[in-house]
Formats: sequence, C-alpha cells, structure tokens
Amino acid sequence: MIFQQIQANGDRNFAYLIGDDATREAAVLDASYAPERVWAEAQARELALRYVISTHSHKDHIAGNGYLLERTQAVEVMHESTPHPCRLRVKDNEELPLGNLRLRFLHTPGHIPDHVCVLADGKLITGDLLFVGKIGGTGLPFPGSDPRQQWESLQRLMRLDPATEVWPGHDYGAAPSSTLGREIATNPFLLCKTFEEFLYLKDHWAEYKKAHGIA
Repeated sequence: MIFQQIQANGDRNFAYLIGDDATREAAVLDASYAPERVWAEAQARELALRYVISTHSHKDHIAGNGYLLERTQAVEVMHESTPHPCRLRVKDNEELPLGNLRLRFLHTPGHIPDHVCVLADGKLITGDLLFVGKIGGTGLPFPGSDPRQQWESLQRLMRLDPATEVWPGHDYGAAPSSTLGREIATNPFLLCKTFEEFLYLKDHWAEYKKAHGIA
C-alpha cells in the first residue's frame, strides 16, 4: 500500500494520500489547504485519483477538494449525513474498493455529526475525533457537536485492534501518529472510565494541560 501523510497548512492540518501499488488507484483524504502539494505527490507517483474523501465537512478539511475534483475524474466522498453537496455518500461500515485495497468508513459523530474515520489496511485516519494524546473539540465553537456521541465514538475505536495505527487530522500531539494501543494506555481522555469523568476532563482540560506540562 502507498501511504503518505502530508502537511496541509491551515491549523497544522494533515492530508493523506493512499494508493494501491498494483493498480495505481489512489484516494486523498482531507485535502485541506494544500491540494497542490497533494496533487504533485500523486502525479510524481503516477497515481490515478479515484476518490476525494473528507472525514467531515469543516472548512479546513474540505477546502482543497474542488482543486482536485477539477483536475481529475475522482469522486467526492463523505458520510451520508453531511450537509456538503458531494457525489458519493457512504453509510456506517460501508467499504469502497481502491484497487486491491478496501476503505472502511466508520461513522464517528461527536466533533460534528457527519464525521467518519477511515480504516485502510491497519491504518486509521481519525480526522478530528482522535489526536495523538488529545481529542477534538466540542461545544459552542463546533455547531452540532455532542460530547456524549464523541465519548461513544471513542469507545468504538477502542474496540478495534490495538495495533491499528492512528493518523490524525492535525499535528497537535507529541508525534505525528500513534497506535490505538498507545493511545488507550496514555491518552488522558481514553483513560477515563466513565462518561462523567470524560466530561469533567473536557471541562477542565486547560487546567489539566497546565498541571501536566502539555502544550
């Protein structure tokens, strides 16, 4: 499998390029503010873009989609609940073929209702649900967000194989990627045993970060 994490400007956004070695079919996830960089990488690797996928409809994740759609025959893909006009809407647990690969979509609301994580050959693109050592925001700055749904979505991820690699939507952590096992063992939010504990940590996150020297 071809897999590349790309710095995508914005608020330390990450874009992802996934491709099948044999067929050279590829998908872009969260093109963000660096579609030119993504497009150049795809051309350099002689990849044919089949899908332009967004983990959710926040502007910083979909901003580059139009650039890529104008230059390719790729199909824009998002969850079926998205308000964003797109050609292909996927359901929870739906899989799309990408050459010999399968892309599995997990509906993971909480940060925003149309959020998905995408699983491909042991690599999980987590968008703004799960970061390295942190999680995505909820509350007034994020219309439609729901901390209870976020908790349930995170619990769902924790039931996946611990060896699954975590590739987040932003470079907010101590490293650009992690594993579910490592996050389960070290991420303060995943260490919470109850929703009430989780919600308390969210409400007091600024104090927790200061007390524990977290940037």
